[in-house]
Amino acid sequence: MTDKQLQDKLRIELIGRGHAELPAFLEALPRDSGWPPNTVLSLTDREPTEFERAERYVAAFADGAIVGALSLHPAAAGNYHRMHNLHFHIDILPAWQGKGVGTALMRRLIDHAREEGFWRIYLGTLSWNQRALELFGRFGFRVEGISRAAYRVKTRTGEDYFLDGLGMALWIGPRLEMKPGDWRLTTIREEPIEDEPCFDCDGELDTRELVALYEAVGDQRHRFPRMVKGAWRNSDLAVTARVNGQLVGIARGITDRATTFFVCDVMVHPEHQGRGYGTELMRRLVEPFKDIYQIVLLTDPQTLPFYTRLGYMHWQSAALQMHPPRPETV
Repeated sequence: MTDKQLQDKLRIELIGRGHAELPAFLEALPRDSGWPPNTVLSLTDREPTEFERAERYVAAFADGAIVGALSLHPAAAGNYHRMHNLHFHIDILPAWQGKGVGTALMRRLIDHAREEGFWRIYLGTLSWNQRALELFGRFGFRVEGISRAAYRVKTRTGEDYFLDGLGMALWIGPRLEMKPGDWRLTTIREEPIEDEPCFDCDGELDTRELVALYEAVGDQRHRFPRMVKGAWRNSDLAVTARVNGQLVGIARGITDRATTFFVCDVMVHPEHQGRGYGTELMRRLVEPFKDIYQIVLLTDPQTLPFYTRLGYMHWQSAALQMHPPRPETV
C-alpha cells in the first residue's frame, strides 16, 4: 500500500480522555518515544506522562484504531495571563511515522486552535529530532528558546551525553506591534486595507510561499527549501510584508542581544519593489535592537545604495566564507 493510500485511510477526530480506543494506543506507544535510539530509560520515564494525562486529543484513526495523536493542554481555568496559549504534545506509532499522519494532525490542530480562540500554539522538543523540527517548521513554528544541555542521555552502548531542549511556537492571533522604546506588545485590531501592505513581526510563514519568494528574487537558495525554512525557524526576529494575503517581502536577523544584530535576509518581490517596502521591513527589523552596539549586514554592489540611504556605512573590510554554495539539492 502506498503512502497516498495510507493517508486516504486516515480519519482525524477530536476525542476525550475516555475514548474506547485511547488505552490501546497509549499501550502501543514505545516508552522511549521522543528519545534518541538506544536511550536507557530512567524511572520517571515509566510513569504516566503529560501526554497520557490529557483530557482532550486530536487523534488520527486508521481502520478504527488510533495511530497517532496530539494531546491538548490549555491553561488552567481563570489563568488570564496564559489563556491565549495552547500547549500540545504529539506521538505517532512507529509504523505510521513518515506517512503523513503528523501533517494531518498538525493541520487539524491549527484549525482547532483557531476555532477555540487560541492565539499561540507551543510545544517543547529535543534538538536531535530533526523529523519533528521539520514538521513543525513547515507549519510556521519558530524556535523561541534553547535550554542548553537541559537533558542528559545514557545509552545502552555506553554513551553519556547532553541534549538541548527547544521551545517552539506559532502565533495565529491578531497582528502585534511594539512601539519604539516600549516593552509592551499590543494587538492591531483593524483589518488590512485592500492592496495596501501589511507588516507583521513573527507572523505565520509557510515554507512554500517563503521558497517561492526566494525564487522570485533570484536567490539560488530556493533550491534548498529545508535549509531556507531552518534558517527562518531559528532566526531571532522575522518581519513579513503581505499584500492581499500574498507574501511580498521578508526580513530576518540573528543577535547575541548584547553587542551585535546581524541582518541576514531582506527581500521584496520584484513586482513590489520601489514602493518603500524594503525600507519599512528594515525599520521594523532593527527597531527592537536600535540601542545595540552594532548592526551588521552583508550585501552586493547593486543593493549597497539602498542600505547607505538608510544610514549604513560601507567599511572596507574583508568578508570571509568557508563553504561555497552547494550545487546539490537538499
